[in-house]
Amino acid sequence: MADLTSSSPAIDYTAKDFDGFRQAMLDHAARVYPEWAGRNTADFGVLLVNLFAYMGDILSYYQDSAAREAFLETATQRSSVLAHAALLGYKPATAAPSTGTVTFVTDPTQSTDVVLPAGTQVTTSFIQSLDAPLTFETDEAVTVPARGGTATVSVTEGATAGSQTLTLNAGTAMETLVLVDSLGTSDGTASQAVTLPSNPALVDSVRVFVGSDTIVEWQVTTDFLTAAATDKVFTLSSSDTGVVTITFGDGTLGAIPDLDVPVYAAYKVGGGVRGNIDANQVIDITMGIAGVYIASSSAMTGGREIESTESIRMNAPRVFRAQDRAVSLRDFEDLALAVPGNAKAKAIGAHYSAITIATVGADNSVPGDDQITATARFVQDRTLTGVYVDVVPGTLVGVNVGSAASPVVLGIYPNFRASEVVMAAQKAVQDLLSSQRSTFGQRIPASKVYALLDSIPGVEYVSIPLLARADGQQTGAQDIICRDWEVPVAGQIYITADGGQ
Repeated sequence: MADLTSSSPAIDYTAKDFDGFRQAMLDHAARVYPEWAGRNTADFGVLLVNLFAYMGDILSYYQDSAAREAFLETATQRSSVLAHAALLGYKPATAAPSTGTVTFVTDPTQSTDVVLPAGTQVTTSFIQSLDAPLTFETDEAVTVPARGGTATVSVTEGATAGSQTLTLNAGTAMETLVLVDSLGTSDGTASQAVTLPSNPALVDSVRVFVGSDTIVEWQVTTDFLTAAATDKVFTLSSSDTGVVTITFGDGTLGAIPDLDVPVYAAYKVGGGVRGNIDANQVIDITMGIAGVYIASSSAMTGGREIESTESIRMNAPRVFRAQDRAVSLRDFEDLALAVPGNAKAKAIGAHYSAITIATVGADNSVPGDDQITATARFVQDRTLTGVYVDVVPGTLVGVNVGSAASPVVLGIYPNFRASEVVMAAQKAVQDLLSSQRSTFGQRIPASKVYALLDSIPGVEYVSIPLLARADGQQTGAQDIICRDWEVPVAGQIYITADGGQ
């Protein structure tokens, strides 16, 4: 019997694109059908080979894409990244609304006190970028004294969604009215999911009600693994655009809403950094109330966006590595970053009985008192007995590059437009000091700034008369050295051109 092994051609398993598949099939055809020598593109056999190669290329692409989704570092779909984060025990940060206070005042002619109920909506003026004003709601009821009296109340950015009023605990002393959106009726299937009709929705504000004659509020859970078959629970997930999806159980892990039973949701729409505005920007009461108006408002702070996919990709392994306990300085930093709102953290300690953690938020924002308290409580609960954790805002250090009197001078080649080169140089310096590239305790050598500016197309030479910390001596060009709790940010940047067009 002939030995076919020695004559069998080697298989090129790296042939995974159109050209590779096409050539492999043509080589095989040459061995099997040596009498077929036509290779013209009009040949019907070549047409079939091209079609099969095309399909092979498409299927190969799908296989490679699916394989990439199996790893956190290479996954491109947010759903895949969220699944990996869940396996690592990481809960991504949701969008948060900004908060502040508003002071109301009555007209001098108002003879009685004015009661403003909780949820009273107040707004800013029209904001062009949003194509609408920002809406805030009061957190509690407030009574404004008559005849020019004032009262201050806390407010939260966002507006209550819904077009239908639902009565809870009807006929009892606890009867309440809730504004809800109807989500339709249950189809009785396992793991049914439904999205909220208005967005961006605030995940922490979502409440779900199920029932017709008897309304029952279901409870949110992080996952179904600990839920029994009869537990009335649901999970929430949010897309990167703020679209929130509600998912019910499968009858084994979490209950399934009965067939054709109505489902409702109460929630707020808002959140994000758009709500971080300056003082006295809230000026109107949405539903005009006679005899009272807004006297002033504080700056609104604390608004943040939903955690980005790249942030989840970076933070999830850190939290898993810490294993919910803080021992090393790196553990303290990783746990601090697990608190929503913290973008950078630096743990400092000469000994392990007292640790100081410096934090900053997104875009190097300074964290507020609530954020500091939440971080300290979260990390303290995971430390060893006898270890004290102190959380402080990171210090932002401005870096001045040139001055009005002594700007940085760029020598420009004659065939380059000076204004464009200067603009590119300013952008390069701002990028160097951006929140994406700056870190705690960073050192920025003067030579790096020289090299950065010198590498810009059109620059012949660079002269930097001033490179200094904004809080330091404003002479000469020296390395920028930040302490462990300091983060460099862009200060004053003055750049001018010598030469060019």
